[in-house]
Amino acid sequence: MLKNYFKIAFRNLKKSISNTFINLFGLVLGISAAMLLATVIYFEWSYDRFQPAYESTYRIKTQDEYTDGLEFTPGIPAPFSLELMTHSELFDKVVPIVGDWEVQLTVERDGDSDKYLSDHIFFTTPDYLDLFSLEFISGNPSDLEKPDQAFLSEKMAETIFGSSQAALGETFQLLNGVELSIAGVYKDQPMNTNFGTDVFISFESLISHQEEFGYNFEEWGSTSSNFQVYVSPNQDMSLAQVEEGLLALSKKHFEGRGNSIRTHHLQALSDLHYNADLEPLSGPVARRATIKTLMLIGIFILIMASINYINLTTSRAIGKSREIGIHKVMGSSRSQLIKLSLTETFILVSSAAIISLAVVHFAIPFLSKVSNIPEEFNEIPGVVYGLLAVLVITVTVLSGMYPALVVSRFEPIRALKCKVQTAQLGNVSLRRALMLVQFAIAQVLMIATLVAIQQMNLIQNADLGFTKDEVYLVELESENPENPRNKSFKQELMRISGVKSVSLASDPPGSGNNSATNFSYDNSSEDVPYPVFLKLADHDYFENFDMNFLAGGGYAESDTARKAVINETLARDLTQGNPEDAVGKTIRMGRSDWLEITGVLKDFTPNSLREEVKPMMITTWKDRYYYATIKLEKGTTGATLAQIEDLYNNFYPTKIYSGRFYDEMIGEFYESEEKLAAVFKIFAGISLIVAGLGLYGLVSFLVSQRVKEIGIRKTLGASVSELTLMISKEFVVMVAISFLISIPIAYYMMQSWLETFAYKIPISIGLFLLVLIISVILTSLTVGSKAVQAALANPVKSIKSE
Repeated sequence: MLKNYFKIAFRNLKKSISNTFINLFGLVLGISAAMLLATVIYFEWSYDRFQPAYESTYRIKTQDEYTDGLEFTPGIPAPFSLELMTHSELFDKVVPIVGDWEVQLTVERDGDSDKYLSDHIFFTTPDYLDLFSLEFISGNPSDLEKPDQAFLSEKMAETIFGSSQAALGETFQLLNGVELSIAGVYKDQPMNTNFGTDVFISFESLISHQEEFGYNFEEWGSTSSNFQVYVSPNQDMSLAQVEEGLLALSKKHFEGRGNSIRTHHLQALSDLHYNADLEPLSGPVARRATIKTLMLIGIFILIMASINYINLTTSRAIGKSREIGIHKVMGSSRSQLIKLSLTETFILVSSAAIISLAVVHFAIPFLSKVSNIPEEFNEIPGVVYGLLAVLVITVTVLSGMYPALVVSRFEPIRALKCKVQTAQLGNVSLRRALMLVQFAIAQVLMIATLVAIQQMNLIQNADLGFTKDEVYLVELESENPENPRNKSFKQELMRISGVKSVSLASDPPGSGNNSATNFSYDNSSEDVPYPVFLKLADHDYFENFDMNFLAGGGYAESDTARKAVINETLARDLTQGNPEDAVGKTIRMGRSDWLEITGVLKDFTPNSLREEVKPMMITTWKDRYYYATIKLEKGTTGATLAQIEDLYNNFYPTKIYSGRFYDEMIGEFYESEEKLAAVFKIFAGISLIVAGLGLYGLVSFLVSQRVKEIGIRKTLGASVSELTLMISKEFVVMVAISFLISIPIAYYMMQSWLETFAYKIPISIGLFLLVLIISVILTSLTVGSKAVQAALANPVKSIKSE
């Protein structure tokens, strides 16, 4: 019997090839989109879940409470890590992990120095293996207890030494002069981890070379986000008890220090990948709101594809009613007709699933353009195959059941005469209700796309308070007091044709830097009750970036901190709303020397537009200049950049050259938002295509039901335009109703997304009206073509059709 179902189903699909193709195309779009989104969602969801202690591992985070709010840092002071290791009553394991980025490794070979760049290095202890997965190819992990020992990833070992075996016992040198011996090699870590690193170095190396690495294990007031500690709480205690013990330690060591109330808290490892405010040591983050949005889009597209099938199949049922009538006259039961209809649906959905697999295999390498999935990721996860099987069954049942019920209820005589009526849902056709859902989904995605585009336009065109165009950043080597080079390098840069100006600085005006300190103002012995954020730069910094002064001006050239410039936000806070009054007053970092304030800068964006402007101070400190920021003439060619690189290699022969345009760095701040905006654009386009197919199906059905009416009206003198308007106006009303449904959904969804920005566009009524106009135009074009075709038909044939 099953064989007969398949034979009849195949025959029916072949008989109506155009409808079959439209149905298949819609289902392929829906299933492919759902699978691609599922791949992205699963990849983000799977981050670090393979770690052996995923559910019981926590990071210690720092909370500073100031008078104007809270500040959180993912790191802790270096000496506090040693203190935590002694408290076995609170923790079973305490694992410090200190990270560094873009680290140069130098290997000496036959008098030559070969230089390599590591994306990440971690300092840690052997206890790392109790909380995190790491598979060793060679070497003993206990060597992480010894100073000057390092382990390389398999990929890094092969890059530097040609093989894992050849790396053992070799040495390499860091840029700060510390030499390390390679004690072993470990297998490359998975892509879905926030603990990916090329090199592990023993924590004892950090303690042994504190000055070289810039850490002080006696300085309790300094906190770096790079210095993180992970713990496994004592299994015999509740989390509340561990938190209480941690707070007691915070009070013991930090009460009375600085200008904040400092406490420490547990942050679950399972929260790490999804918390953009406390970023991990390596790898990207994914906001939970973004993942939920992707899930919603996937469900939306699948619903639309299923609705399409229902509308197209039920409209085609009118044309095959005579066949259904014959089946009934020949003794087919209702259950047999349902099974036949579901078999037809299953064949179509299964075919769409197979084609979708091919589409997904082709599209996966491009997912890196719209998600955090890396370029080298090229396999469909096994769980997605399982999801595909579930989708085939679910879509078959959801899409096929209603058409199956419709055709199985046909009365044999009426079916043979092609005079059938489809089921009604209340007073509204189910197909109309489903079409409303499709229109609403398409409009939600259109609104989301326009909001995302407008927000990204705001970001790209925002007045940042400085110039980012034609600025080239070159990373400097740390200044050597015995052989200072940075000042001479700057002077030589100015001799290159195409270079307009040069400034040396810790970082450009807008960067990821969040260095902050306690400070005092106007010779007061008391600290101001909040921190000031720091940038260190020479006297050319302000002109180089075209920064505007609200009062006063910049400072004179100096190698040490003598003068300072503050931003508008800090000046207003310090002077109760009169920033110009701050000029001439004094300010100091911590307990350093007092500095005269020479100017107040108009507020600029120090990080990204997601964050509010912070109180900022800029002063000189030549030992902390890490960048040469080079302003280029417009239209500068690659020859100028080549001269800059040659000059750099002459001045810093031991360091790998690193240069990039500043606007590219700014663009990276919003990479995840750009990708999400691209997702909205792609799937809004897919939703419009799918909605158009569904609309075509519904129009076909309704026109087929009104063939006789159209013929009579035309015979009585109705014009083509009047008949077209008669058919089209119903759909325009449907668009309007669906628009009202989509407004609150789209508003809530995009308002939540915009909340992640400190500076955001208002969601205006004009934007919604634009979507309504676009929807009406697209609907009119789709419906109009079918309506005109019906209106132009021969009225005699139309009247005879029933």
